[in-house]
Amino acid sequence: MKKVILIHFFILQALVISAQEKVQIKLTSASPSASFEQELGSTMIKVSYSRPLARGRKIFGEVVPFEKLWRTGASDCTTITTNEDIVFGNTTLKMGSYSIFTIPSKKEWTVIVNTDTTLHGETGYDAKKDIFRFTVPVESIPNFYETFTIEINDINSKGEGFLKIIWENSMVKIPLKSKADETILAVIDKNIIKEKNLDANLLFQAANYYYSTNRDSKQAIVWLLEAEKLDPKNFYYPNLRQKIATDLKDYPNAIEAAKKALSIAELKKMKSAEALKKQILELELLLKK
Repeated sequence: MKKVILIHFFILQALVISAQEKVQIKLTSASPSASFEQELGSTMIKVSYSRPLARGRKIFGEVVPFEKLWRTGASDCTTITTNEDIVFGNTTLKMGSYSIFTIPSKKEWTVIVNTDTTLHGETGYDAKKDIFRFTVPVESIPNFYETFTIEINDINSKGEGFLKIIWENSMVKIPLKSKADETILAVIDKNIIKEKNLDANLLFQAANYYYSTNRDSKQAIVWLLEAEKLDPKNFYYPNLRQKIATDLKDYPNAIEAAKKALSIAELKKMKSAEALKKQILELELLLKK
Protein backbone atom coordinates (compact mmCIF):
# COMPACT_ATOMS: atom_id res chain seq x y z
CA MET A 1 0.00 0.00 0.00
CA LYS A 2 2.85 2.38 0.88
CA LYS A 3 4.48 1.61 -2.50
CA VAL A 4 1.26 2.52 -4.34
CA ILE A 5 0.99 5.81 -2.43
CA LEU A 6 4.63 6.64 -3.19
CA ILE A 7 4.15 5.88 -6.89
CA HIS A 8 1.09 8.16 -7.02
CA PHE A 9 3.04 10.89 -5.20
CA PHE A 10 5.95 10.75 -7.64
CA ILE A 11 3.59 10.78 -10.63
CA LEU A 12 1.80 13.84 -9.23
CA GLN A 13 5.10 15.61 -8.58
CA ALA A 14 6.25 14.85 -12.12
CA LEU A 15 3.04 16.29 -13.53
CA VAL A 16 3.42 19.45 -11.43
CA ILE A 17 7.04 19.93 -12.50
CA SER A 18 6.10 19.29 -16.13
CA ALA A 19 3.29 21.86 -15.94
CA GLN A 20 5.63 24.37 -14.34
CA GLU A 21 8.21 23.89 -17.09
CA LYS A 22 5.60 24.71 -19.78
CA VAL A 23 4.50 27.99 -18.21
CA GLN A 24 5.70 30.92 -20.29
CA ILE A 25 5.13 34.65 -20.19
CA LYS A 26 4.32 36.15 -23.56
CA LEU A 27 5.86 39.61 -23.49
CA THR A 28 4.22 42.52 -25.24
CA SER A 29 5.93 43.72 -28.39
CA ALA A 30 8.34 46.64 -28.14
CA SER A 31 7.36 47.53 -31.71
CA PRO A 32 3.72 46.55 -32.36
CA SER A 33 2.85 45.93 -35.98
CA ALA A 34 0.16 48.04 -37.62
CA SER A 35 -1.55 48.55 -40.94
CA PHE A 36 -4.33 50.79 -42.15
CA GLU A 37 -6.22 51.63 -45.31
CA GLN A 38 -7.28 55.14 -46.21
CA GLU A 39 -9.49 56.28 -49.05
CA LEU A 40 -8.07 59.37 -50.71
CA GLY A 41 -10.28 60.72 -53.47
CA SER A 42 -10.75 57.79 -55.83
CA THR A 43 -7.71 55.92 -54.47
CA MET A 44 -7.33 53.34 -51.69
CA ILE A 45 -3.95 53.52 -49.97
CA LYS A 46 -2.63 50.89 -47.53
CA VAL A 47 0.32 51.42 -45.20
CA SER A 48 1.95 48.59 -43.19
CA TYR A 49 4.65 49.28 -40.59
CA SER A 50 5.90 48.61 -37.07
CA ARG A 51 5.53 51.11 -34.23
CA PRO A 52 8.53 51.28 -31.87
CA LEU A 53 8.08 52.93 -28.47
CA ALA A 54 10.25 55.74 -27.11
CA ARG A 55 10.53 54.19 -23.62
CA GLY A 56 12.30 57.21 -22.14
CA ARG A 57 14.96 57.33 -24.84
CA LYS A 58 16.09 60.27 -26.95
CA ILE A 59 14.89 59.30 -30.42
CA PHE A 60 16.13 61.52 -33.23
CA GLY A 61 19.85 61.96 -33.22
CA GLU A 62 20.38 58.94 -30.94
CA VAL A 63 18.06 55.93 -31.33
CA VAL A 64 17.50 57.08 -34.92
CA PRO A 65 20.84 58.61 -35.99
CA PHE A 66 20.90 61.65 -38.21
CA GLU A 67 22.17 61.33 -41.79
CA LYS A 68 21.75 57.53 -41.86
CA LEU A 69 19.30 55.32 -43.73
CA TRP A 70 16.31 54.35 -41.56
CA ARG A 71 13.63 51.71 -42.15
CA THR A 72 11.07 54.31 -40.98
CA GLY A 73 9.78 52.18 -38.15
CA ALA A 74 11.02 48.85 -36.84
CA SER A 75 11.16 45.17 -37.84
CA ASP A 76 10.31 44.75 -41.54
CA CYS A 77 10.48 47.74 -43.87
CA THR A 78 7.51 50.08 -44.03
CA THR A 79 5.37 49.58 -47.14
CA ILE A 80 2.76 51.57 -49.02
CA THR A 81 0.31 50.14 -51.56
CA THR A 82 -1.92 52.15 -53.88
CA ASN A 83 -4.57 50.85 -56.27
CA GLU A 84 -4.18 53.86 -58.59
CA ASP A 85 -1.43 56.20 -59.67
CA ILE A 86 -1.03 59.00 -57.10
CA VAL A 87 1.19 62.02 -56.61
CA PHE A 88 3.55 61.23 -53.73
CA GLY A 89 5.49 64.31 -52.75
CA ASN A 90 5.68 66.04 -56.12
CA THR A 91 6.20 62.90 -58.23
CA THR A 92 3.76 60.44 -59.76
CA LEU A 93 3.85 57.05 -58.03
CA LYS A 94 2.47 54.28 -60.20
CA MET A 95 -0.11 51.84 -58.89
CA GLY A 96 1.58 49.08 -56.85
CA SER A 97 3.45 48.33 -53.60
CA TYR A 98 6.65 50.03 -52.44
CA SER A 99 8.90 50.34 -49.41
CA ILE A 100 9.53 53.69 -47.73
CA PHE A 101 12.93 54.55 -46.29
CA THR A 102 14.08 57.85 -44.86
CA ILE A 103 17.27 59.66 -43.95
CA PRO A 104 16.42 61.97 -41.04
CA SER A 105 18.40 65.10 -40.25
CA LYS A 106 17.77 68.04 -37.92
CA LYS A 107 16.01 70.30 -40.41
CA GLU A 108 14.77 67.99 -43.16
CA TRP A 109 14.33 64.35 -44.07
CA THR A 110 15.12 62.59 -47.30
CA VAL A 111 12.20 60.34 -48.25
CA ILE A 112 13.04 57.31 -50.41
CA VAL A 113 10.56 55.16 -52.33
CA ASN A 114 11.98 51.74 -53.25
CA THR A 115 10.54 48.76 -55.16
CA ASP A 116 11.78 46.08 -52.72
CA THR A 117 9.06 45.34 -50.14
CA THR A 118 10.65 42.12 -48.78
CA LEU A 119 13.36 43.65 -46.62
CA HIS A 120 13.82 43.30 -42.88
CA GLY A 121 14.87 46.76 -41.80
CA GLU A 122 17.65 48.23 -43.91
CA THR A 123 19.32 44.85 -44.49
CA GLY A 124 19.70 44.23 -48.21
CA TYR A 125 18.64 47.75 -49.20
CA ASP A 126 19.71 48.51 -52.77
CA ALA A 127 19.68 52.15 -53.89
CA LYS A 128 19.45 50.95 -57.50
CA LYS A 129 15.85 49.91 -56.74
CA ASP A 130 14.85 53.42 -55.66
CA ILE A 131 12.00 54.95 -57.64
CA PHE A 132 12.74 58.49 -56.47
CA ARG A 133 13.90 60.61 -53.55
CA PHE A 134 12.85 64.01 -52.24
CA THR A 135 13.22 66.09 -49.10
CA VAL A 136 10.59 67.41 -46.68
CA PRO A 137 11.09 69.80 -43.75
CA VAL A 138 10.86 68.66 -40.14
CA GLU A 139 8.17 70.26 -37.96
CA SER A 140 8.28 70.47 -34.16
CA ILE A 141 4.98 69.57 -32.53
CA PRO A 142 3.86 70.32 -28.96
CA ASN A 143 2.41 66.89 -28.17
CA PHE A 144 4.85 64.09 -27.36
CA TYR A 145 4.28 60.89 -29.33
CA GLU A 146 5.45 57.88 -27.32
CA THR A 147 4.66 55.53 -30.19
CA PHE A 148 5.99 55.92 -33.72
CA THR A 149 3.03 56.86 -35.90
CA ILE A 150 2.23 57.04 -39.59
CA GLU A 151 -1.14 58.43 -40.67
CA ILE A 152 -2.88 59.91 -43.68
CA ASN A 153 -4.74 63.04 -42.68
CA ASP A 154 -5.81 66.58 -43.64
CA ILE A 155 -7.81 65.14 -46.55
CA ASN A 156 -9.77 67.62 -48.65
CA SER A 157 -12.55 67.43 -51.24
CA LYS A 158 -10.07 67.38 -54.12
CA GLY A 159 -8.61 64.05 -52.98
CA GLU A 160 -5.49 65.62 -51.51
CA GLY A 161 -3.93 64.95 -48.12
CA PHE A 162 -0.72 64.32 -46.24
CA LEU A 163 1.10 61.20 -45.16
CA LYS A 164 2.44 62.17 -41.73
CA ILE A 165 5.37 60.48 -40.01
CA ILE A 166 5.40 61.37 -36.30
CA TRP A 167 7.51 60.39 -33.30
CA GLU A 168 8.70 62.12 -30.17
CA ASN A 169 8.10 65.84 -30.87
CA SER A 170 8.90 65.69 -34.58
CA MET A 171 6.74 65.35 -37.68
CA VAL A 172 7.29 65.30 -41.42
CA LYS A 173 4.41 65.70 -43.89
CA ILE A 174 4.45 64.19 -47.38
CA PRO A 175 1.86 65.66 -49.78
CA LEU A 176 -0.44 63.10 -51.41
CA LYS A 177 -2.85 63.60 -54.29
CA SER A 178 -5.20 61.15 -55.99
CA LYS A 179 -6.23 61.51 -59.62
CA ALA A 180 -9.86 62.18 -58.60
CA ASP A 181 -9.74 65.96 -59.08
CA GLU A 182 -8.13 65.68 -62.48
CA THR A 183 -10.67 63.05 -63.56
CA ILE A 184 -13.70 65.02 -62.35
CA LEU A 185 -12.54 68.26 -63.98
CA ALA A 186 -11.98 66.37 -67.25
CA VAL A 187 -15.57 65.08 -67.15
CA ILE A 188 -16.90 68.59 -66.48
CA ASP A 189 -14.78 70.09 -69.24
CA LYS A 190 -15.78 67.49 -71.82
CA ASN A 191 -19.49 67.12 -71.07
CA ILE A 192 -20.54 70.57 -69.84
CA ILE A 193 -18.06 73.17 -71.06
CA LYS A 194 -17.27 71.72 -74.50
CA GLU A 195 -20.27 69.56 -75.41
CA LYS A 196 -22.87 71.74 -73.59
CA ASN A 197 -24.62 68.69 -72.10
CA LEU A 198 -27.96 69.89 -70.69
CA ASP A 199 -28.48 67.28 -68.00
CA ALA A 200 -29.83 68.83 -64.79
CA ASN A 201 -28.19 66.35 -62.42
CA LEU A 202 -24.83 66.61 -64.20
CA LEU A 203 -24.98 70.41 -63.96
CA PHE A 204 -25.82 70.13 -60.25
CA GLN A 205 -22.93 67.74 -59.62
CA ALA A 206 -20.52 70.08 -61.41
CA ALA A 207 -21.77 73.07 -59.42
CA ASN A 208 -21.56 71.11 -56.16
CA TYR A 209 -17.99 70.04 -56.93
CA TYR A 210 -16.97 73.61 -57.69
CA TYR A 211 -18.59 74.68 -54.42
CA SER A 212 -16.95 71.96 -52.28
CA THR A 213 -13.51 72.60 -53.80
CA ASN A 214 -13.68 76.42 -53.59
CA ARG A 215 -13.65 77.02 -57.32
CA ASP A 216 -15.54 79.51 -59.52
CA SER A 217 -18.71 80.17 -57.48
CA LYS A 218 -20.29 82.37 -60.14
CA GLN A 219 -19.94 79.60 -62.72
CA ALA A 220 -21.50 77.16 -60.24
CA ILE A 221 -24.52 79.48 -59.92
CA VAL A 222 -24.89 79.64 -63.72
CA TRP A 223 -25.00 75.84 -63.87
CA LEU A 224 -27.55 75.68 -61.04
CA LEU A 225 -29.85 78.19 -62.72
CA GLU A 226 -29.73 76.07 -65.87
CA ALA A 227 -30.46 72.92 -63.81
CA GLU A 228 -33.47 74.66 -62.21
CA LYS A 229 -34.89 75.45 -65.65
CA LEU A 230 -34.55 71.81 -66.66
CA ASP A 231 -35.97 70.42 -63.39
CA PRO A 232 -37.90 73.16 -61.55
CA LYS A 233 -39.28 70.85 -58.85
CA ASN A 234 -35.89 69.71 -57.53
CA PHE A 235 -35.27 71.13 -54.05
CA TYR A 236 -31.52 70.63 -54.06
CA TYR A 237 -30.71 72.96 -56.96
CA PRO A 238 -32.03 76.25 -55.49
CA ASN A 239 -30.94 75.15 -52.00
CA LEU A 240 -27.32 74.85 -53.11
CA ARG A 241 -27.63 78.13 -55.04
CA GLN A 242 -28.70 79.97 -51.89
CA LYS A 243 -25.70 78.58 -50.00
CA ILE A 244 -23.27 79.75 -52.69
CA ALA A 245 -24.95 83.17 -53.00
CA THR A 246 -24.79 83.56 -49.21
CA ASP A 247 -21.05 82.82 -49.23
CA LEU A 248 -20.67 85.47 -51.94
CA LYS A 249 -22.72 87.88 -49.76
CA ASP A 250 -25.12 88.26 -52.66
CA TYR A 251 -28.08 88.42 -50.28
CA PRO A 252 -30.85 89.36 -52.76
CA ASN A 253 -30.12 86.31 -54.92
CA ALA A 254 -29.60 84.15 -51.83
CA ILE A 255 -33.06 85.14 -50.55
CA GLU A 256 -34.66 84.47 -53.94
CA ALA A 257 -33.06 81.01 -54.14
CA ALA A 258 -33.94 80.21 -50.51
CA LYS A 259 -37.59 81.13 -51.08
CA LYS A 260 -37.71 78.96 -54.16
CA ALA A 261 -36.21 76.03 -52.22
CA LEU A 262 -38.68 76.68 -49.38
CA SER A 263 -41.70 76.51 -51.68
CA ILE A 264 -40.55 73.11 -52.97
CA ALA A 265 -39.78 71.88 -49.42
CA GLU A 266 -43.24 72.88 -48.18
CA LEU A 267 -44.92 71.29 -51.19
CA LYS A 268 -43.06 68.03 -50.55
CA LYS A 269 -43.43 68.35 -46.74
CA MET A 270 -39.67 68.18 -46.21
CA LYS A 271 -38.10 68.70 -42.79
CA SER A 272 -35.76 71.26 -44.35
CA ALA A 273 -38.58 73.81 -44.55
CA GLU A 274 -38.22 75.08 -40.96
CA ALA A 275 -34.47 75.57 -41.29
CA LEU A 276 -34.97 77.47 -44.55
CA LYS A 277 -37.49 79.83 -42.93
CA LYS A 278 -34.88 80.74 -40.32
CA GLN A 279 -32.24 81.10 -43.03
CA ILE A 280 -34.44 83.53 -44.98
CA LEU A 281 -35.01 85.68 -41.88
CA GLU A 282 -31.25 85.79 -41.23
CA LEU A 283 -30.57 86.73 -44.87
CA GLU A 284 -33.16 89.52 -44.76
CA LEU A 285 -31.51 90.94 -41.65
CA LEU A 286 -28.11 90.84 -43.37
CA LEU A 287 -29.58 92.61 -46.39
CA LYS A 288 -30.81 95.48 -44.19
CA LYS A 289 -27.38 96.08 -42.65
